[in-house]
Amino acid sequence: MTRLTAVLALTACTGAFGQVAAPLFGYLPDGAHLRPVYGIAASASIGAAADFGRDFSRIAVSPRQDFAVVAAADTGAVFVASPTGAMAAIRGADPNPDRIFLSPRGSAALLWSASSGRLQFVTGFSGSLSVRNADATFLKTLPHAFAVSDDGQFAAAAFGNDVWLFGPQGQATLLPSPERAQSLAFFGGRSDLAIATATHIFSIKDVGGQPAVSTLYEGPEMAPLGVGISADNQRLVAVDISGSLLSLDLSSGSSAKFDCGCFPEGLFSMGRSVFRFTGLQGAVFKVFDASTGEIFFVPLAQASVDSASGGQK
Repeated sequence: MTRLTAVLALTACTGAFGQVAAPLFGYLPDGAHLRPVYGIAASASIGAAADFGRDFSRIAVSPRQDFAVVAAADTGAVFVASPTGAMAAIRGADPNPDRIFLSPRGSAALLWSASSGRLQFVTGFSGSLSVRNADATFLKTLPHAFAVSDDGQFAAAAFGNDVWLFGPQGQATLLPSPERAQSLAFFGGRSDLAIATATHIFSIKDVGGQPAVSTLYEGPEMAPLGVGISADNQRLVAVDISGSLLSLDLSSGSSAKFDCGCFPEGLFSMGRSVFRFTGLQGAVFKVFDASTGEIFFVPLAQASVDSASGGQK
């Protein structure tokens, strides 16, 4: 049975990206803003929203928690927002993307724009940013799941009952998905793809070469909102719309299920084996540590609570 642990804030956090005693755990999108999170999974707390001088309409945080790709609420322009508070424009990115995705290790991003019907690959986060386009206007339905590989060479997108692979020259090919894909995730540093369906989790190895499908899990019917893989590629996690969490040991094939007692919003890596699956609900969000099988509450630091309530307790 899952040990649901309520975590108290151990340190009072400020709204700045630094000058705090606790280590930085990561960042939490909160509406139009980003909040720093301090501590570790078992004892973390949420700081006040960071001030970037503008609001955001889209936010996607790197799994390494070292930057975020954001779209400005006023202009729709796409930026890389860094922990220092600096923002670098991604030139060539379509404004107002409908979705933003980061690769498993945060070395590539994928932007989807329904109005233009194209995918945009963004690479070069450690140096010079570049954007590459892939045309998806030939598809007649809107995609419901995406994933991008760490090398920025491949993107997978689920349209209806099909999973399409977009390659480095913009070519689009069908992948051999045995069932309707509901969630997708690439393995870290590899061109291997995980596909979560209503009753299975499959892997497709070497998507850009000779794709080979294997079954990782088969079980009762589910409605996966998200699937993710730990940084060492040893554990896979899937979250169901009902609040059920599936943790799969990829070495042994063993699996375990947990109940978050919540309404998940998706699955978002916070580094190593920790995944966030809710946003800020009330004064907390929830994370799952796949290495220990524990679910943790992460609360607002008292300073942030006081600020939100106007100093009243």
